[in-house]
Amino acid sequence: MEITVKNLLLTELAKRQTRNSSYSLRAFARDLNIGVTTLSDVLADKRSLSKTNLQKVMERLLVSPLEKEKLWSDYKDQASRPEVDDRTYLDEMTFRLIADWHYIAILNLAKIKDNQATPAWIAERLGIKKSEAEEALERLLSLNLVKKTRGRMTRTTTPIATSRDIPSAAIRKHHSQNLQLAEASLHRDPVHTREFGSITMPVNPEKLPQAKELLTKTRKKIADLLEDGAVTEVYTLSFQLFPITKLSDTSTSSK
Repeated sequence: MEITVKNLLLTELAKRQTRNSSYSLRAFARDLNIGVTTLSDVLADKRSLSKTNLQKVMERLLVSPLEKEKLWSDYKDQASRPEVDDRTYLDEMTFRLIADWHYIAILNLAKIKDNQATPAWIAERLGIKKSEAEEALERLLSLNLVKKTRGRMTRTTTPIATSRDIPSAAIRKHHSQNLQLAEASLHRDPVHTREFGSITMPVNPEKLPQAKELLTKTRKKIADLLEDGAVTEVYTLSFQLFPITKLSDTSTSSK
């Protein structure tokens, strides 16, 4: 059998379940000291282990020096590859239907284990009107972005993404609402539950494409970190990078 993280995990899980038929994936994740979602995704080939989690797995499975060398080699090879885009891209017309912030929030509430597929529960969690929650839930169901299973919401898509660097009224609306939500959080929520920061700097405009790509990759890494383990809340991460000087060249800009 080829030496891979997945194969080692499956082999060890099978051994433990042979000794104890009630031994679960959650128990295995606990014993490995990694999130059960992470473990499930690795076994389903949806993601790779981070450097930290790989180290934990190797220590707890007592892998041999040969196996460790192979796993580290695979990790370095994986890290050097272009990132696979596993998002679901929505066209402008579809995103326009769910551009309001609470639609995306509901999609993420669906990833919380003990969620309830009821407008009352959604409204309570998001602080919106029950009628808004009802309309949004019905629309997400009709678009097949979520489904109801035993009274719970189940998300049917990978993370949602839209076009980039293309003028869009729907996307502008969504970002505008997120900025308003951020301002409300700034004045409402305890400082230990949020993080606001900024830096003002002189900028070389030619470096902006590289900076935007770096921000995109950073968002993905932070999302992977925060979604690991038992999720109970829904957060929005926003980076604000914008000019505060009047741009000297606006020939290619659009509103």
